[in-house]
Amino acid sequence: METRVKNIRKAKFRAQQGRCFYCSQPMWEENGEQFAMTYGLSMAATHRLRSTAEHLIARQDGGVDTKQNIVAACHFCNRTRHRTPKPKLPTDYAKKVREQLWKGKWHGIVIVPIPGFCARSYCAYRTSAGAQF
Repeated sequence: METRVKNIRKAKFRAQQGRCFYCSQPMWEENGEQFAMTYGLSMAATHRLRSTAEHLIARQDGGVDTKQNIVAACHFCNRTRHRTPKPKLPTDYAKKVREQLWKGKWHGIVIVPIPGFCARSYCAYRTSAGAQF
C-alpha cells in the first residue's frame, strides 16, 4: 500500500476510534492474534475485521488519495462494497450494512451495538451475555 494512503488510513482508524466506517464494529491494524484473543474470535473472523483504506469514490471512478476521500473500513465491508457492478453511495451502503448486520446476514460479528439498531431486547441480551456498552 502506498505510504500516503497507509498514513491516511491510520489517521482515519484513530479518528473513527478503531471502528469500521460501514458496520461500526471494531477493527485491528497491527496484531490480529491479540484482537482475536481480546474478542474471542477465530482467525478467519478476525481477518474480516482487518482495517483497510476505503475510497469513498473509487480510484477507477476518479476518486483521489485524500483524507476527504478515504475512510477506514473493515476488510469485509470494503471488499463486499466493490463486488457489485455499481457500488452504492457510502451513506446508503452503511445503512444497508447495518440493517443486514442487525438481521445476522452480514459478516456475523457483532461486538458492539449497531448505531440506530439497539433495541432494548437486543441490548438486554447482549448485556446479559457479558458485552460491555
